[in-house]
Amino acid sequence: MTYSVTINEFMLLAANESIEILDLRDPEFIDSFELLKGPAVTQISLTQLPNCLDQLDKSKTYYLFTQFGGRSKTMAQFLRKEGFQVVNVIGGAAAYQHYLAS
Repeated sequence: MTYSVTINEFMLLAANESIEILDLRDPEFIDSFELLKGPAVTQISLTQLPNCLDQLDKSKTYYLFTQFGGRSKTMAQFLRKEGFQVVNVIGGAAAYQHYLAS
């Protein structure tokens, strides 16, 4: 399994298949810029995630977003050790926002 993808790779995947997004940004970042909408987006603050693992499904693959992508890489390692299938999106929401602007 691929453990990280660039924003370009993520956008190609999202355009061609239904994917699960785990938005780990703090509430103030979510309020400033929303990623995608819909049932495939789960929003759990990074600091709350260890207490909310029961809200995730181990049979799904989650694409992780933090504001800049650094903390999601660390959280991806944690979640893999807990038995979850996760992929870090390099650059996070900032890369996504830049992609949309270009």
